[in-house]
Amino acid sequence: MQVTDLPINSLVNSFRPVAIANPTLNTLIAELGVECQRAIALIHQLQLPNLSDHQKVDILAELNTSIIHLQSHCDDDLQDLIADELENITD
Repeated sequence: MQVTDLPINSLVNSFRPVAIANPTLNTLIAELGVECQRAIALIHQLQLPNLSDHQKVDILAELNTSIIHLQSHCDDDLQDLIADELENITD
């Protein structure tokens, strides 16, 4: 079974940051972790020897989708939530 075959809910739950109390930020960070792992798994697949052209096309298409998802995921809202979290941390 590959990372891309696992149910999304079990993956998201495995990436939930315990130290983040804001539920929205917590979920966004968990989803970001899942998508990063997906991209890494696809990159590792591209390192396998003897891939057929069909396999390369499938992997590259999935990687492209993952990259687009990462770009859209890391928007101003996420950055604002992280900035808010940083401001709420007391020294």
